[in-house]
Amino acid sequence: MVYSPLCIVGGGAIGGLISMFLYRGGVTDITVYYRSWSSIEAVEREGGILVKTSGREYLIPVKPRHYTLPGDKCDIILNCVKAVDVKDTIDLIRNISHDHTLIVSLQNGFGSLELLEEKLGYHRVACGVVNCGALRVAPSVVEERGIGEIIFGQRKYVHPLLLELAEIIRRGGCPSRVTVYLSKYRWLKLSINAVINPLTAITRSRNSIVLTPWGREIAYNILEELVKAAELDGVKLELDRLYRYVLRIAKITSNNYSSMLQDILRGKLTEIDYINGVIVEKLEKHGLEARINKLITNLIHLIEHSTSTNLAKT
Repeated sequence: MVYSPLCIVGGGAIGGLISMFLYRGGVTDITVYYRSWSSIEAVEREGGILVKTSGREYLIPVKPRHYTLPGDKCDIILNCVKAVDVKDTIDLIRNISHDHTLIVSLQNGFGSLELLEEKLGYHRVACGVVNCGALRVAPSVVEERGIGEIIFGQRKYVHPLLLELAEIIRRGGCPSRVTVYLSKYRWLKLSINAVINPLTAITRSRNSIVLTPWGREIAYNILEELVKAAELDGVKLELDRLYRYVLRIAKITSNNYSSMLQDILRGKLTEIDYINGVIVEKLEKHGLEARINKLITNLIHLIEHSTSTNLAKT
């Protein structure tokens, strides 16, 4: 088992939750890289990341570091930043990795995995499809909001450490596995994100908004285009079955606030271009229309612009 240093790039909600799975799975040397000095100070003051889950609290004794100060080389690097920030992590990852380091992309949507493969090598880069929910309520405090599973895979290679990582995560309390059908699971996760994230962000509501009559109709329209885009990518999805699947996830997570809504409320850029924007890009590339997803993407960008403009005036 891997007990040498593991690194997490990005100590947000998912980064904090992952640190708990690693620690409970037997990894005691975990370095977490942050962009904010205030986050580092908070984690040092707390003595680690406090993760609240199932009525219990776990203090994970991670070592916080600033992303401009790379430390030791890591055998496994888990990239947990938002998709819009992945490009800013490339230099750091190069500095803390060696030729055989396993680098795992844990972002929503499409684009992050492809960028990391291009810059760092497909043989070193894997993807983790994260079906878990978490909320960072303070710089050093994360609340778990649902544990599903994490599905790992690579597109052109199988890194020898990938199965070991899945076992550590599984032992740490989160079901996980390695698949050869990575593309299918990425599209399934995209279907959830493409519906729940923008609809909750636009309405500033919990996930339950998707279950209203208007939410259901828009969800179906979004998925109609997504199914066409997935087929162009070689993945066949049955629309009605996919629609029921997404509504079931929305019901299970009805009290949650999506990550995109959290970004909007904090005045941050969202991952819309990596989610609904991907559907638009794939369909338009083949001369097909993506009216609904293009409208959704533009509405989120409009909200981002409005939020940043209003914040600048305060």
